[in-house]
Amino acid sequence: MKAKFALIALLALSLFGCDNNTANLGIGMLPENDQAISGKYSTFEVITKSVQSEHAYAKSNIGYVGTYTDETFGTYKAGFLAELHCPTGLTFPAVYSETTGTTGETKATGTMSADADDSEIQLIRDDNGNVIGNIHTVSIHLWYSSYFGDSLTACRLSVYELNNALEKDKAYYTDIDPEEYYVKTDKLGSAAYTAVDYTVSDSIRKTSRYVPSVTVNLDKTTALTLATKIMKAARTYGNRFSQTHFKDVFKGVYVNSDYGDGTVLYVDQVQLNIVSKVFKTDSITGVKLKKKNSTEDSIDYAVRPFVSTREVIQANRLTNDESAIAARIAETNCTYLKSPTGIFTEATLPIADIESQLSSDTLNAVKLTFSCFNSETGSTQKVKMSAPKQVMLIRKKEKDTFFTENKIQDGVTSYVVTISSNDYIFTNIARLVTTCIAEKKAAQEAQGSAWNETQWLADNPDWNKVVLIPVQTATENTYTYSGASVTRIYSVLHDLKPGFARLKGGSAGETNADYRLTLEVLSTQLK
Repeated sequence: MKAKFALIALLALSLFGCDNNTANLGIGMLPENDQAISGKYSTFEVITKSVQSEHAYAKSNIGYVGTYTDETFGTYKAGFLAELHCPTGLTFPAVYSETTGTTGETKATGTMSADADDSEIQLIRDDNGNVIGNIHTVSIHLWYSSYFGDSLTACRLSVYELNNALEKDKAYYTDIDPEEYYVKTDKLGSAAYTAVDYTVSDSIRKTSRYVPSVTVNLDKTTALTLATKIMKAARTYGNRFSQTHFKDVFKGVYVNSDYGDGTVLYVDQVQLNIVSKVFKTDSITGVKLKKKNSTEDSIDYAVRPFVSTREVIQANRLTNDESAIAARIAETNCTYLKSPTGIFTEATLPIADIESQLSSDTLNAVKLTFSCFNSETGSTQKVKMSAPKQVMLIRKKEKDTFFTENKIQDGVTSYVVTISSNDYIFTNIARLVTTCIAEKKAAQEAQGSAWNETQWLADNPDWNKVVLIPVQTATENTYTYSGASVTRIYSVLHDLKPGFARLKGGSAGETNADYRLTLEVLSTQLK
């Protein structure tokens, strides 16, 4: 009997591991003399429609900033809020002074210049007027490894200081209102940029170590104000200075696009640099070093960086053209996927029909394919959005908690696939179908003679519905006991990059079978 079930498993692989053109082959492979098992290939119709995704859980280690206008979906705009991380025990260079010992030797008691005559620095003083440090420059760097759109579009972004802190235990969505966290007068600075900086030579840009960035240099007044409150806190707490103390005086930044249309940057890290001017000293004696062949002191610069990391909060603010989104959703002869936070595709699975027609069968494999239409010709768009690379099929009732609870696909009620030959192919969602059937049966058993199927379906309208969502995953390679490498997905997040796909199907399928998808089922029955 085990051998017979193994044969059925192999049959399922042959049937559902192939493309749409050969999906109905293989059922004749069952041996005629095997009278104990009867295999069956069935098809059912699936109705789909486009639904607005509203907002998406905005957790991401990437910050999106920029504006892009598409012929089909209108204008999309991105900005983000981010905390910065302060390493525990971070200190600033001490104020430099000199004392003369009993031997007459001049020794240093610190490492930072406090010379008021130095025009390159601004002195930082405590509440009593004592010099506690200096700043040479303060700058904010937005490092990005990739972008979407035109590399030469002239853009400008602005960075603001947050006046309200992001809360660690709060779930932030893409419709977050930045005005609840900053005021426009708290502007740290602006910077103009193009996605590709051609002022940097090709020889540098093409090296593996080069990472492009947009740099915002703070003016002297803003730099002094910001550095003073951070350095005061650092001096107060000394080597106990931590993220908590840092967040009390600097709650984070809001990065917003305020000029340009056609480019969206994918910012991997935000970095705040506070640079102080210091004397170089002998590492043993502490005596100031002189420049070679000169009586002038040797000068250096000390940098204290604060960066956005996975340990701190980052939330993206993303907006779409609502009228354009509504117009696409209203189309009935297809469905759409639009990322980010635009349109999902919803499918109503024929669970009741499967339960009725195959009630005595075992579901071995259930295959569902979402096919993309080819891109329309005649577009004048210089840079076009491509179809999302990965999508997740998940029960509609679970889609919100999936992301807020940081779940990963389980192969039962959630499945992730990569686009293949312009199709999103879910080769076997049998466990999802059986889960839906079992849920209804459990409710029926619980209610007993009081069971009212019509009322239960009205109370559970999403019981047989799934949603197709663009996602991005993070993977790692693990190894089995035999030494084989296995790729494992450890993170599934909303895809917040611009992208879209136009899929076959549509709400016209409610009355026209030509617009319905096909659910293919391989089942077996013991005779």
